[in-house]
Amino acid sequence: MDANILIAAFLRASTARRILTLTSAEFLAPEFLHEEILRHLPGLGRRAGLSRRDAMQLLDLLEGYLIVLPAEKLLPFWDQAAAAMDPIGPRDTADVAAALGAPCDGIWSDDPHLKAQRLVPCWSTKELLVALRADGLKL
Repeated sequence: MDANILIAAFLRASTARRILTLTSAEFLAPEFLHEEILRHLPGLGRRAGLSRRDAMQLLDLLEGYLIVLPAEKLLPFWDQAAAAMDPIGPRDTADVAAALGAPCDGIWSDDPHLKAQRLVPCWSTKELLVALRADGLKL
């Protein structure tokens, strides 16, 4: 999962939030995701109409649904991920390295540039929802 999905889940009771909190699927995220979200938390909290305390509580709740991959799990795959992402969007190298470093079905992201890389599949929220519904999930 990349940051835009967690941000969407944070900002409103969205499809992303329902998928994250109501499915039995496991969602992996690089540990860098937490620092990235924390950098933007004051602005995100304002956009969501939350106090700093409530914003932190919501972030903690949502992050509780994630399996955090430590940096050392990503490092062996960093160069391969960087080679794929440097011409497309180097800020998402960690997401690709995480997907390579853990058994998973791909990256959940609504950023179109992640689909341009060919190392791991990239699922949009809409595509993931279709797949989950085909497996019997009712949202």
